Amino acid sequence: MSDIISDKKESWKKTQDRGSPWLIDLIIWIILNLGRTIGRLFLFPIVLYFMLTSSTLKYSKRYLKRNFQTANKKTPGIIAIYKHYYSFANMLLDRVFFLTGNTKKFDIKLHNEHLITDLVNQGKGAVLLGSHLGNFDALRALANKAHNIKIRALMYNNDQQNINKAFEKLNPQLKHDVIHIGTPDAMIQVQEDIENGYIIGMLADRVEQDNRTTSCHFLGKEVSFPTGPLIVSYLLKAPVILCFALHQGGNQYDVYFHKLRDKIDLPRDSRDLKLQELMQEYTDILEQHAIKAPYNWYNFYDFWQDNSEYKNA
Repeated sequence: MSDIISDKKESWKKTQDRGSPWLIDLIIWIILNLGRTIGRLFLFPIVLYFMLTSSTLKYSKRYLKRNFQTANKKTPGIIAIYKHYYSFANMLLDRVFFLTGNTKKFDIKLHNEHLITDLVNQGKGAVLLGSHLGNFDALRALANKAHNIKIRALMYNNDQQNINKAFEKLNPQLKHDVIHIGTPDAMIQVQEDIENGYIIGMLADRVEQDNRTTSCHFLGKEVSFPTGPLIVSYLLKAPVILCFALHQGGNQYDVYFHKLRDKIDLPRDSRDLKLQELMQEYTDILEQHAIKAPYNWYNFYDFWQDNSEYKNA
């Protein structure tokens, strides 16, 4: 289905793309030609197939169990896991519409969007920290509403995945909207974009191998989060806004913006402590939204790195 659905647990980066190109192209054709409603009907058997043949069920169950326990809800069963997979598939379906600029089919409510539009109207750039909770592409609705908003993503190169290749065919502009981490001129380009009033988006909830991390409390347990996005924000001396675009069912999305800092300050003598405090603040807000929209979480891998607690999961 995508890079998120993996049969290897060592790292989210070591994922296998299980969707064949012809199947992905067929699904996209159905969505664009027969409509979103028909497309969602096709998802039911497709999701069931991937769910029954994937070894990631235990990761979905572990996450949902943590989430429901934190929210004092009943322990999730197989129906909840199916809803989790279906939500992920539906997110991919909706990306097709967002990437082709067809946002009129959706009822998208923007909360505190002035945190972004005020900066843009002043000609200022900003860092936008997102996550794999929700559909980050729903943010395109904001760009459609205010045409002076310029957005680029700073991310790892994952263009070999079949689903990403298909999305690039849908919207060739995607290649120009992405700056790949690790390329020689990445930080130079990001700095220039910030100075030119761009919004630079980063996802801050996955750890890449050898990344610097800090420990944060999330859904009842300590887990490692990357500090790289905060360090980049510090170097750019730009405002930092958090963004979570959550699917609420049907055609409804809520996009929430939160101000983290006008500028990241990392004192030399307490840098690690400050990074932990800032990332914990991000994590607390992430947790709040994850509890409100539990099926919007799309990290289908061993997120907590803990096999002892859920041996029977």
